[in-house]
Amino acid sequence: MANNKVAKKEQGSNIVDISLLLEDAETGHNMSNDDMMIPRLRILQTGSPQVNKREGQYVEGAEAGHIFDSVSNKAYDGEAGLTVVPVSYRTTFIEWKADRKGLVADHGNKPELLNNCTQSEKGKYFTPEGNEMVRSAEYFVYVVAEDGSYTPALISMASSGLKKSRRWNSMINRLQIPHPNGSGTINPAMFWTAYKIFSVPESNDDGSWFNWEIEMLYDAKSGGVIDNLENGTQLYLEARSFKKKIAEGDVKVSPETETSSEEDSF
Repeated sequence: MANNKVAKKEQGSNIVDISLLLEDAETGHNMSNDDMMIPRLRILQTGSPQVNKREGQYVEGAEAGHIFDSVSNKAYDGEAGLTVVPVSYRTTFIEWKADRKGLVADHGNKPELLNNCTQSEKGKYFTPEGNEMVRSAEYFVYVVAEDGSYTPALISMASSGLKKSRRWNSMINRLQIPHPNGSGTINPAMFWTAYKIFSVPESNDDGSWFNWEIEMLYDAKSGGVIDNLENGTQLYLEARSFKKKIAEGDVKVSPETETSSEEDSF
């Protein structure tokens, strides 16, 4: 008779033997990478449908300045922010219909497309068909929860967000940690440390909006995510694997269905 039995609680609810749970774990669910999508994180603005109760995309409790997850449909407090570990960076050029009335194409990193565009007084680029071509800086990240668990996501920064992106890139590239052999320093992988991302209000003569702000959590002498996060070692190793999958094109991202932020129009 098999040793794997089904036990019963005294209250009457069933519990599967732990050996069966372990046996069935990590066996997959007949799902490929094409069946799953990584969510996009963006900042909700006053004109975002998620904050308008009259819109079908309204999310209860969502406010301008909150950080929105496009897959879970969950809004996070933008002032409190989220802890993220960046894994990979890319630049992409996204083509929108006039007045952002729909996505035309995500062209990837093809800056030469701007050569065929006309630049407006505000620095925007338009194709001969009248579509807008928007340069976007994108970060694949792990979002780290308070309990140490983490999930993948993509953060896009465009328009005035590009200034924030350049600052973040500078923080990543300037970080120098002690060399393991004790001689000099090295610039570690971008997933060596974690960052706090949150939203801040900004304005100019054309209007006001919420933009990204980034702070490094663990400095050069801290030991990074490995020494400071509960699952830091596991996260670091999985980030290495995640980065490889991204490079090989095996990661599918939730499609961009609307402008990443209202400030893109300023």
